[in-house]
Amino acid sequence: MTMQAKELIGAQVTGGDGQVVGTVDQVFNDDADGRPVWALVRAGKRNRFVPLDGSRVTGDGLRVPFNAQKIMSGPDIGADRHMSAAQVAELNRYYGLTAPAHDGPPDAAAPGQAGRRGGTGPAQAGQPDAGAPSGDGWLTRTEERVDIGTETVESGRARLHRYVDTEPVERAVRVFHEEYEVERVPITPEEQARGGVIAEREVEIILHEERPVFRKEAVPVERVRLVARRVEEDRTYRDEIRKERIEIEAVDGRRTPQPPGPGEERRKSA
Repeated sequence: MTMQAKELIGAQVTGGDGQVVGTVDQVFNDDADGRPVWALVRAGKRNRFVPLDGSRVTGDGLRVPFNAQKIMSGPDIGADRHMSAAQVAELNRYYGLTAPAHDGPPDAAAPGQAGRRGGTGPAQAGQPDAGAPSGDGWLTRTEERVDIGTETVESGRARLHRYVDTEPVERAVRVFHEEYEVERVPITPEEQARGGVIAEREVEIILHEERPVFRKEAVPVERVRLVARRVEEDRTYRDEIRKERIEIEAVDGRRTPQPPGPGEERRKSA
């Protein structure tokens, strides 16, 4: 389905990392075919451009293939209703959407091309160099440039789990218990004179003792939670980039030395 500018105005913009960037404040169309190619995203007090190619409209708004940090770190372009060719080129370079600039005399741009994004790959074999002036003997040399950004991805997870452990408890408690003993008291002569009665009889006493009584209660002692701590570090990443090299060959097949290209004289002198 073709993306329409009117359905994008006010849409919530979500980056490729799932973070909400802002809302679409304005849409810029291609000068040639009128299709939407750039969206001006308002995030707080800042406005940033994001390309619409590769984006899609979802139930939550507009989802773009670039992460939030990439978009908010983009160039601050001030454009009201139309972007200049220089502004479009700056955005294309930042998002890696434009082929490297060509050497040689500038070629007059076709009408409406200021809003288009150039290709990112080198020219295919058997096809003319993109942007090379025709019929004037120019040969374009292309090289890759490196643009290193950052993105936030999930690197791992940590989980808190509460277990119940049982450990023995030993406490010394002082208790008492009662024991019986027999007390014998001699009868006095006065008691003997009064006489006595012979009959069966029994006397019972109750003995007591203390026993420990355990009472347990659950008491909170501390709160524990997991927090993510941001640690910044410098890392070195290595890769390879390709550069085209142009050499001069004579008609008879002999190869002549190529004059040093831009920057080669400086490397040799250093």
